Amino acid sequence: MVDESDEAVMGSTSSEPFSMRRVLKEAVGNNVSDFKLLVLTVHSVVLESEFVRIDKDSGMAVSCFDLLDDSPSAFTSMISLRYTLPEILVNGASHSVNLKFQTLGHFVSVCGSLSDDTGSRLHYICLDRRKYVRPLELMPANSESKGNVNDEEEIIFGKEVFEICKMVKDRLALPVLIDLCEKAGLDPPPCFMRLQMELKLLILELLPGVDLAKVASTCSELRYLSTSNELWKKKYLEEFEQGETTGWLFKDLFALSWKLKKMLKGVPFRIRSGTRSGIAGLFLLNPPF
Repeated sequence: MVDESDEAVMGSTSSEPFSMRRVLKEAVGNNVSDFKLLVLTVHSVVLESEFVRIDKDSGMAVSCFDLLDDSPSAFTSMISLRYTLPEILVNGASHSVNLKFQTLGHFVSVCGSLSDDTGSRLHYICLDRRKYVRPLELMPANSESKGNVNDEEEIIFGKEVFEICKMVKDRLALPVLIDLCEKAGLDPPPCFMRLQMELKLLILELLPGVDLAKVASTCSELRYLSTSNELWKKKYLEEFEQGETTGWLFKDLFALSWKLKKMLKGVPFRIRSGTRSGIAGLFLLNPPF
């Protein structure tokens, strides 16, 4: 019988939302501009928040393929994208939100508001190209090369990706989602999801590592929230209390260590001295694999 905790811990250890990885992989492959890369990043986080992009004239759902267009006529410094919710689209209603992107020197500003209410609240973020573009360009390659846990640069850039996701989610996607639900007469997002990310992370910090992995497997929102390397470092040290901890991606390390711990139950083993950590230095007398 398979232990559900094993399935949760040994499941996907990716630190980024699936939609973002998929969209950015196509963007990097198409060699899009810095501006478009940031637009696509915001777009992917908005999709993770259950929005659907629609055409502003027809109101029909559309893909992001036009955003990947690298022709001279494609947008270069300004664009507006419109989104709605699946239930609004199914009901044939016209309520939606509009996101306006504009280049301001090294920065890209993003303003979000209800598209059919001129008096609605305006939500705003500003993204620094110099800070976020390089980490976003490296993200698809990093996601495909798991196991390179000694790469300090990957950890640093992972923090930048987490930061931009946090900013878009907390200050743009969630506020316009609440406004749209109120306008359309829909139930607001679940109470937990409406909390600021700092509060959500404080709650997640109280969970044991195995329970954190289970929570992360329930939906894209919680999977995204449980990507902090510092959070998983804390869970790793709480669970295993050993080993050098410099230069690791701790979500992957926790999964590896948990797997070895399960394998070694009841199996004689010895630890060779002089290795990077106790986990890395385990040599089984009767290896089960």
